[in-house]
Amino acid sequence: MESKLVPAHIHFTKWFIRIRWIAITVLIIASLVVKHLLNISIQEKSIYLVSAILLSLNIYHRITLQRIKKERSDKAIKKIKREIHFQIVTDLILLTVILHYSGGIENPLVLFYFFHMIIASSIFSTFQSYLYAVFTIVLAASLALLECYAIIPHFPLEGFVSHDLYNDILYVYGSGFVFACTSILVVFLSHMIIYRSIKSEETYVKTNFELENKDKLKNEYVLRVTHDIKGHVAAILSCIDVIRSKAAGPITGVQEEFINRAFQRTELLSSFVRNLLNLTKKRLKHDNEFEDFILKDLINKTIVPIQILAKDKSIDLNIYIDKSIHLITGNPYTLEELYSNLLLNAVKYTPPGGHIELSVKNRLNHIITEISDSGIGIPKDELPKVFDEFYRASNVPKDIKAGSGLGLSIVKQIVENHKGKIWINSEMGVWTKFTFILPKDPASIL
Repeated sequence: MESKLVPAHIHFTKWFIRIRWIAITVLIIASLVVKHLLNISIQEKSIYLVSAILLSLNIYHRITLQRIKKERSDKAIKKIKREIHFQIVTDLILLTVILHYSGGIENPLVLFYFFHMIIASSIFSTFQSYLYAVFTIVLAASLALLECYAIIPHFPLEGFVSHDLYNDILYVYGSGFVFACTSILVVFLSHMIIYRSIKSEETYVKTNFELENKDKLKNEYVLRVTHDIKGHVAAILSCIDVIRSKAAGPITGVQEEFINRAFQRTELLSSFVRNLLNLTKKRLKHDNEFEDFILKDLINKTIVPIQILAKDKSIDLNIYIDKSIHLITGNPYTLEELYSNLLLNAVKYTPPGGHIELSVKNRLNHIITEISDSGIGIPKDELPKVFDEFYRASNVPKDIKAGSGLGLSIVKQIVENHKGKIWINSEMGVWTKFTFILPKDPASIL
């Protein structure tokens, strides 16, 4: 857990340092504009001196952060938190000094105190956040009262606001009371919002973890059951095939017809079980087993049996593969299954005499593949469901052998495992086109 916290704390500290660079720049530019363009009285030299101190501290914070990053996680977290404490405390003190030299409580920059309290509330405990609120109130009150009672000089913003507010007792105490209440309210609201966000996130993480465990148990159960079924179906298929081949003796024409039907149905069942087993294994397996291979060679090997099936149905199969496509990184076995499933589907649902097109194009760091056919199409309202498990379109003709409904679900999972995207366009009774984008190197995708 601590090792995960370190990068988050370092990221926040870096962000804080970057914000301070911006603040220093804005402070210097604003001082120049206010003094020389707007003719508002400020203690320019003193503000520049404070800016220089802030600049030096920021350089120190940056160097310190670089040193902490090289240390062990358990020590780094404590040091980073101490560093953030130091940054907030020094920022509040320097803000108070800047306010002193630029109008005191008359300067609208007093609102910047709240910014630091919100930051503290988002990082530290409730007790520490209220301590920062008290520290801020003490700083602001000290500045206001010391100037009000002339213990330290007041530097008014002449030309901007009335410069006698600092010594109006009622205004000083009234504003102080409002400032103190607002400070406490800011810390309270910040903590309430953050606490609820954390609780919601914890609930979400817990629920998600439970769902993942249940899904894993379900997949493991399906894997065991499917594996057992596969063995029995294979044995039945083998026995039917022996009878069908007449190795066990002669059979009549009627018997042969029923045996062939039984064989075909059992073969479909075997295919269904195999696909279900394959899908479940993919879900349980987390390692992708990626390697470098030539995509063009893989596709050329995959389309050989597809071309035979297309020729049997007098389907015109056109193939275009960009010549600039060479090595890519991925799992060649699952990608072969990806292309095979989509092309077999295209042949299956395209009537005799139709046409199928396979286009593979090279695009910078990605490969774009389009597989289109002049098949039966898919109803528009059913397109969002095509990648669901066990889904089959309602317009599939009865004379087309039933599929398992798992092929496209497997296809989508293969694409997502390669950090790609896949989508479908179709017009009922006219055409269907699958488009998917695969990165040449999935590891490069965040």
